[in-house]
Amino acid sequence: MGGKFAEEKQVFFFNPFTRKKIDLPDLPPDTAFTKFSFSGLPTSEDCVVVGIMNLLSLMEIAVIKPGEDDWEIEDVDFRETDENYPVKKFCLSSNPIFVDNYCYCLDVDGKVAVFDPHDDCENSLEFYGMRLSRRQRYSLIQSFMVESDGGLIAIFLSSYGRIYVLKPDASKKNWVNVEDLGDKVIYLSNGGSWVEKRRVSCNNNRIYLPMLYDNNKAVIFYDLKTQRYHCNGYDFSCTSFYHIKQIFHSVWIKPT
Repeated sequence: MGGKFAEEKQVFFFNPFTRKKIDLPDLPPDTAFTKFSFSGLPTSEDCVVVGIMNLLSLMEIAVIKPGEDDWEIEDVDFRETDENYPVKKFCLSSNPIFVDNYCYCLDVDGKVAVFDPHDDCENSLEFYGMRLSRRQRYSLIQSFMVESDGGLIAIFLSSYGRIYVLKPDASKKNWVNVEDLGDKVIYLSNGGSWVEKRRVSCNNNRIYLPMLYDNNKAVIFYDLKTQRYHCNGYDFSCTSFYHIKQIFHSVWIKPT
């Protein structure tokens, strides 16, 4: 998904493999949405697109549904706190994701906001009280959220290199550690992240990141079992990423 945000807030889907572009209605000129997600294939008849702008106590949500000509925009002000909004602030850390037609958002402290983009977003907004420990919060520099088998997985990257993989417990009030990804592999980037089944038997428990080694010749991955960074084809292993090139403005893509 892309956009050209100059005088006109142009939003569009773009397939880099086929070079096909699908235009969406322009956003209002006085908006500044920075995070986007969509519920399915852009060519499907039920694809819903959500954009979010978040400034601590304020969340602005934009929704466009198939066949509509204008974005529906709603504001949520956390300063007007009541029983429906048990948090005073929310700082979105990554792109929202869709699970079972609901939109989920992760903030930097580990809290999760969920709303129904097919309905009234503000009235359907709920929060999970899954704030991280103080030690974890102070060391975090990046966080991501992905869908896996119909559930949520959150990935937190600490300043000293450790990666935490967590999932909600049954009560949805706490995070619990995920120590084994099973047959899954995670791909992380600021532009988009996902989980898929491993293609090679030795690739389990790997988290691929937008980090490069040896003059951009190889991609770095994190092994959840060893808690170290490695690189295929190289005798390379370390616990931190201080000497690894990171690409912050990047996205993983794959043909469909």
